[in-house]
Amino acid sequence: MEAWPAPLRQQVEVLLNAAFPMFLLWGPSRAMIYNDAYRAVLGPKHPDALGRSFWAVWPEVRGQIEPVIDKAFAGEASFFEDLEVALHRAEASGPAWFTFSYSPIPMGEAIPGVLCVCVETTSAAIERAGRYESERTLLFLDRLTRATTSLASADAVMDMTTRMLGEQMAVAICAYADMDDDQDGFTIRGDWSAPGSPSIVGRYRLADFGKLAVENLRKGAPLVINDNRVEIAPAEAATFQAIGIGSTICMPLVRDGRLRALMAVHHAGPHVWTDRELALVREVTERSWAFVERVGAEADLRNSEEELRRITDAAPLLISYIDRDQRYRFVNQTYQTWFGRSPEALLGRSVEEVLGPSAYAGVATRLRAALAGEPMSFESQMAYPDGGQRDVHVDYVPRRAAAGEVVGVYAIISDITKRLTAERALAESETRLRLATEFAEVGLWDVEGGGGALYWDDRVRGLFGVPLDQPVSMADFYAGLHPEDLEATTLAYAAASDPALRALYDVEYRTIGASDGAVRWVAAKGRGLFDAEGRCMRVTGTAVDITARKAVEEARDLLMREVDHRARNSLAVIQSVVRLTDAPDVETFRSALQGRVEAMARAQTALAKSQWRGGSIGQVVRDELLSSVVAASRLHLSGDEVPLSAEQMQPLSMILHELATNAAKYGALSVTDGVVDVRWSGTPTGWSLSWQEHGGPPVAAPARTGFGSRLVRSLARQLDAEILFTWEAGGLGVDLRVAQRAVSEPDRLAGRLNDPFRGDGPLEPVESLWSASSDLVLGGMRPSTPYEVS
Repeated sequence: MEAWPAPLRQQVEVLLNAAFPMFLLWGPSRAMIYNDAYRAVLGPKHPDALGRSFWAVWPEVRGQIEPVIDKAFAGEASFFEDLEVALHRAEASGPAWFTFSYSPIPMGEAIPGVLCVCVETTSAAIERAGRYESERTLLFLDRLTRATTSLASADAVMDMTTRMLGEQMAVAICAYADMDDDQDGFTIRGDWSAPGSPSIVGRYRLADFGKLAVENLRKGAPLVINDNRVEIAPAEAATFQAIGIGSTICMPLVRDGRLRALMAVHHAGPHVWTDRELALVREVTERSWAFVERVGAEADLRNSEEELRRITDAAPLLISYIDRDQRYRFVNQTYQTWFGRSPEALLGRSVEEVLGPSAYAGVATRLRAALAGEPMSFESQMAYPDGGQRDVHVDYVPRRAAAGEVVGVYAIISDITKRLTAERALAESETRLRLATEFAEVGLWDVEGGGGALYWDDRVRGLFGVPLDQPVSMADFYAGLHPEDLEATTLAYAAASDPALRALYDVEYRTIGASDGAVRWVAAKGRGLFDAEGRCMRVTGTAVDITARKAVEEARDLLMREVDHRARNSLAVIQSVVRLTDAPDVETFRSALQGRVEAMARAQTALAKSQWRGGSIGQVVRDELLSSVVAASRLHLSGDEVPLSAEQMQPLSMILHELATNAAKYGALSVTDGVVDVRWSGTPTGWSLSWQEHGGPPVAAPARTGFGSRLVRSLARQLDAEILFTWEAGGLGVDLRVAQRAVSEPDRLAGRLNDPFRGDGPLEPVESLWSASSDLVLGGMRPSTPYEVS
């Protein structure tokens, strides 16, 4: 490197110290030098990519990127925003999006190198595409509704639906069919085919399309096949192939437990159907058949409409007919007069829309009962536009078809108000309110002239902590930005309002509330609008509160680090316990090892239940001793609920396990009348715990120190505790006194807690703590060894 040119050394020093992903191309070979931040982009291609030719590392993008690099070596810088490229990165191979710049590095009159600064924007690009697809779907459904609402026949509805759906999804064929009563035969009555694709109108049998088609469609589940040549049997696939179908979504329509109709979309070749495509076909199927049923009901109604109208128009009553979808299909002249509307303003509208939500709520239960076949008669009051109240009498008379099923209700009202205009306005207002509530996370902003008067709606004001009645300006916008995000946001807005750039304004920034000081994350998007002369007339866009999403992402990352840390440390301890636990026979070894691992597991379970926030001494004592001692009556437990931190629970659990194991083998719990008295309490500086055995064999101070003894003392050091053993005639006594430690929040978040299974705390290294000694005292003592607890 000492022989490298000064510009190369300088650029490498800048690159290696940069936090942004950066790489340097040098010389005719286009050799790559990159920093650590760029490693995430390379994936498994690192470290082999270091020093290699750019084209050897990324051959798949050469055709797309080589002209850009050649321009940079010729002295022309380039900048690209959200450029899509196809990268080969093992499992992550596929399309990716980047925002990057290529800048020439001059050396004298030559340009031997090019510096690239890049940021991968794949996630954001995919998210934008998802939002675009959702908006596109909603707009399509709106167009479909408007296009079919006024059609007068079922065939016209289905012809319009198949054409619009087929064009929207860019499929080869979109068709609809009616099922026969035998649930097998069906007739495709109409379809739409793309240019070059055949029509598939005709009669078919469901069984010919295979077992999967029969099972799914008869139980109301869609049939989804991405490639019938590989997903179903050859004989079944041949049926599809014979009519030019390679992949399909077939959506059933089930009514009253029977398969009534089908709607399907097909590609001529294989196609991997997405969840969005499946959801769209399901939604269109339900809507289209609802339209068909509505049109059928209208046809039935028209057959007797003229006679009914002559009779009802002469009656001094308000008479209407409501279908089973609760929509008006007939109103008499008196009904129109009372509401002051033409038939066109009433027919096709729902009862709730006409009456308004409040009045509808008063009749909804009775209307549903009438549609279920029960005649209803009741009195009610309705407010008129002048504010007065009038009593009305309402009769709901079910209308039945020839087969006996209820197809609608006649509503006969003796006195009703002219409130349709007010109710329609109320319904429209509530519709807007509902939509605004559903999308309440989106705020609107607008800047006149790119830098003039500023408009914020209430949601954007809330994001900046600005009172609703306070005027705002661009100065308020910049003043409300977090200092660390000010520069990037300012540059992004300037680019969006610049007639030469006309960039898309797409940034995420933090705000500091003017009134509450709260920090919020905001995702803002917008675009400048320019006149014919190129002047920026305004910049307008949306703002969304993403604080919760950021918090979830941060919490998720923290939790993953904590889980990884604790898992690795626990495994290290278990490995050491397995390797160093000694015993005279297999069963003794298994029992000692199992007991220690179970003690750790119980502490881990308690921590998991508390979401790693810790617990209490009483909880640990009860969990450990009641799981280790057969007779709870042999234990005398007493103490307050003294809190324990997360890092204190496992050491205490393991200490209690070692004491309980030895008490059961050699101490008070090894004889019939022996008991153990455990007491604990809080102290001004921490807490203390006393273990006292009574009625056991005589004990004496040990002559040597074994593994279990060293384990208990080391665990006590983990607790910053003093531990004192006393050997009395009646049994062993142990006093544990713990001084609380203060742990800073940064240390806690960084995972630097002094827990019992980390090598960076007071716990001795495993190799020195658990030496090769076979004379284990606690939890693994030979039966012939005198009782020792030291």
